[in-house]
Amino acid sequence: MLGSVVTRASPAALLVFLATGRALAAEGPLPTGAPIDSEPRPESATLPICSTERPVCVHPGNEREDTTLRALAALESAYERVVLALGLPAPLPDGGLGGSDALDAYLVPAGTAFRAVADSLAPTPFAAASASCRLPAGDPVLLERAAVQCVTEAVVMRLDPGEPPHLRRAFATWMWWLVGLPTALDVEAIHTAQAHPEMPIGARDLTITSEGAALFFEFLETHLGAGELAELGTALFSAAASPRPPAGPSYVNEPDLFDVLRHTRGDRHGSFANLMVDFAVARAFVGARDDGQHLPGLAWAGDFGRVRFDWVLPWSTLPRRVAVNPPIDSTGSVLVWLDIDRDPENAALGFRAEWEAPVSFHWQLVRLDENGIAVGRMVLPYRERGTEAEATLENLAGVRAVIAVGTNLETVSLAHPFDPDVAPFEPHGVTVYFARL
Repeated sequence: MLGSVVTRASPAALLVFLATGRALAAEGPLPTGAPIDSEPRPESATLPICSTERPVCVHPGNEREDTTLRALAALESAYERVVLALGLPAPLPDGGLGGSDALDAYLVPAGTAFRAVADSLAPTPFAAASASCRLPAGDPVLLERAAVQCVTEAVVMRLDPGEPPHLRRAFATWMWWLVGLPTALDVEAIHTAQAHPEMPIGARDLTITSEGAALFFEFLETHLGAGELAELGTALFSAAASPRPPAGPSYVNEPDLFDVLRHTRGDRHGSFANLMVDFAVARAFVGARDDGQHLPGLAWAGDFGRVRFDWVLPWSTLPRRVAVNPPIDSTGSVLVWLDIDRDPENAALGFRAEWEAPVSFHWQLVRLDENGIAVGRMVLPYRERGTEAEATLENLAGVRAVIAVGTNLETVSLAHPFDPDVAPFEPHGVTVYFARL
């Protein structure tokens, strides 16, 4: 069973979960899902231009013909990269809503935000939907990027349209990192997410950090992926497919992607907590701080990839107790940098964190050498209903800095672990204490 897969998640094992009665669908009445978007498609004054090679069409709007043809070429290329090269399932045919069964992209003026919109749910036992996109005209490279996001989000809506828009966008952006070349928008996305580590990585609705949350899929692929490229992420969405909801304003997103991740970790909350705080630690080594161990595929982010530390404290000023501001949201993290600015000699480091009930935080202490390379870490015991954690870190010889990293693993109750659909979340305050011992 899937619970035996506790280290590296194989897509085959994830699909076992899909066939085991979807036990998590009965978690309880609390979670619902994202709103079902019933927005009608834009009206086109002209006929779409469709590919003769791939099932994609572009509706030009008021754009020039050369812009429309460039958009069609970008959409064809995106389909070839995502569906044909990587082997993701094709987007669901839309029953002629855009004049054919092809995936439809409606051109909108440059500067308009990209959007993917699900159509009505298909008459299938599990939730599935076709989709259309609002594709911003403009820079050819950014058009390619939006086209990849369009095809990817349409694929996810075929697999599980109930998954939060935030996670769909994160996965679609990560797919562009995989098959395209980073753009200024990607650098900005990482910078925004890294400037706000306190914000949820598993949100429901689109936020300023949704594209930057692609960091999470990069982490999963780097540390858990065992198959072909993008196979793990695709399998997670496949295994999270939910029963077709009755008529109503919201999806019933049970199980969700985080339920599936918990099962890949053996359904033990401590193991899932380790996964989430491991990701938070990896964020400290993105871009210019890359040490070749955590997320080496994102070295291109440079200084824009540096995570924001809530505090930078010199060893010479200890003892110090500091409050973290802003407070930490669900699946958000706090990072504190302790600079060993003088020889600690034989001293040890005492650490203590306290936070507001009823959420749980999980903590790690990471030692860095003079080159910024992680040379060891201490994983603090995880308690699901604890409000404090403490540890003593010895053997500081050769250590140049210590990073304290904590992640908020908010749960509604012990029977209802973190669910991205139980929104809005409530951020919680944290204090951190360091002392020389």
